[in-house]
Amino acid sequence: MNEYFDSLRTQGFKMTPRRKAIIEFFVEQNRHLTAEDVWTGLNEEFEKWGLPGVYRNLETLVECGILVRVQMFDRKKHYGLCETGNSSHHHHIICIKCGMVKDISACCMTAIENVSGFRVISHFMQVNGICERCMAKKQKSIKQK
Repeated sequence: MNEYFDSLRTQGFKMTPRRKAIIEFFVEQNRHLTAEDVWTGLNEEFEKWGLPGVYRNLETLVECGILVRVQMFDRKKHYGLCETGNSSHHHHIICIKCGMVKDISACCMTAIENVSGFRVISHFMQVNGICERCMAKKQKSIKQK
């Protein structure tokens, strides 16, 4: 968990009690969460804290590479913990069952970076799948039937 705290500090952001609590909450939950999930989970700890403050803190942690904004099927913004607080260029694979987020270092953009007439400003790639743990649970439930 200290690597997340260090990543925040080395990028010039303060380690506030709320940011620390959010990071710890994501580590504890080990899945993707909405801002509402975070607010509900930490509301008792921080009485005077509204959803706009939660969103600001979540977006700061995305900017630092600690969290990733995840596109899920319910059309709400979800956030997931990057494996190592990796602020270098990378993408993510998300388990559609449990919401676990893993980093992917490969990027297909190198093949299309120099498309004639375009300058790529940004891109987003997300891979959805089912993690080993969820596949094992599924196999176990099939065998029990």
